[in-house]
Amino acid sequence: MIFRFDDFEVDTEKFELRQDGVVRPVEPLVFDLISYLSRNPGRVIGRDEVIDGVWKGRIVSDATVAGCVKSARKALGDSGDHQKYIRTVRARGFEFLGVVSSPGRDAAPVTESEIIAPEAPAAALTVVPADDDGPSPPRQRGGTMPKLAVLPFENLSVETDEYFADGLTEDIITNLSRFRDLLVIARTTTFRFKGRPVEARDLAERLDVGFVVQGSVRRAAGRVRISVQLIDAASGLHLWAERYDRELGDIFEVQDDLTRTIASTLGVTLQDVAHRRAMTRNPAELGAYDLLLRARRYTALLTPEVHAEARDLLEQAVALDPTSADAHALLANVYLAEHRFESNPRPDPIGRAMAMAQTATRLDPQNAYAHCWLAIVHFFRGENDKFKAESQIALTLNPNDPEILADVGHYLAFMGEFKRGTDLSRQAQQLNPLHPGWYHFSFARYHYDRREYLETMAHIERAG
Repeated sequence: MIFRFDDFEVDTEKFELRQDGVVRPVEPLVFDLISYLSRNPGRVIGRDEVIDGVWKGRIVSDATVAGCVKSARKALGDSGDHQKYIRTVRARGFEFLGVVSSPGRDAAPVTESEIIAPEAPAAALTVVPADDDGPSPPRQRGGTMPKLAVLPFENLSVETDEYFADGLTEDIITNLSRFRDLLVIARTTTFRFKGRPVEARDLAERLDVGFVVQGSVRRAAGRVRISVQLIDAASGLHLWAERYDRELGDIFEVQDDLTRTIASTLGVTLQDVAHRRAMTRNPAELGAYDLLLRARRYTALLTPEVHAEARDLLEQAVALDPTSADAHALLANVYLAEHRFESNPRPDPIGRAMAMAQTATRLDPQNAYAHCWLAIVHFFRGENDKFKAESQIALTLNPNDPEILADVGHYLAFMGEFKRGTDLSRQAQQLNPLHPGWYHFSFARYHYDRREYLETMAHIERAG
């Protein structure tokens, strides 16, 4: 659909913002915000609704929302002082002031009945087909990405420790939202179920989630015990459960450590579940996201045969979904392998890898994995300062992803920064106990530099 106001057009099919017929370059999330607001003119939209509509419930900070609004205003020639199109309503949200028309209506303004109500499904917007709620963030396209809800952890302590249980839940939601392969329901939604008995299957229907995380917290006698369960929402089956029992010490340091460990374990587990399901799907049914999941086998096996398969799958994925930052980032990895390992080489592998990595970060600037692989391409181009800058962005965006920690640690060790490299690799191993062998390479480099050859060989054998 195309929505028009003044000399602007928002084309939700081509994902283009045009002014007087000329395409104005905007980042995907900025386009999504303009698209969402222009489909809801003339009413105040709350911050939570904006997040649900644009970020699909992912946890984002006020600064992220404000930055996106600022960029949207800039794209429309608007500003915070002269709010011609996007008006900020203090303590309430935003209002789109443009007079919007859509095709098939003889340029008639969009009416109130065509506006999405705060709790209404996408189908309520009659000017958009029922299966198309406009553009979504690049990470969310592809159809089968795991979607989960983290319910407020139950407080089992004799003392009044609600703040601790609630804080732990909120931190887990925030950390899980950083994983590139997970869609996480916002706390403003899941905390509505606090203290209320709810079945996983009911939650699956109400929130359209595939997985539910439940847990409990107990503090007593100087210790804290946290139990966590991951449930398949449709069947009610428990996929994973763990109990963490720690000395309190500094309670907030313990909470941070537990949150980080739980989030990483859940993230790795859910990605593995999604991968196994993708491998069982009929090839004729595969979408871009399924192709991406199948291609990820390469990062564990690193064989020429799987490399060739992964390259074919990913080239299909980016053709099916040119907006998938993850597919472009992994294709950068696979193209670079033609140079690193001489796997199925074709001309200019580093150049092709750089193009894919740059596209990935442009499609989704918040994608930690994309920044990680842009950093690694810089490493192989001998651009060490750029490697450090991009890798720091990746670590800041998701300090819980063991793959990113291990990758950055691996290349820092090759650059001679052995202490920092092995520290990151050790964190990766702790967060992913069933890690692949290549997590040990940084330790091998560290011991080799110290002329500790027995330890070097031990880590090389583990890497193999």
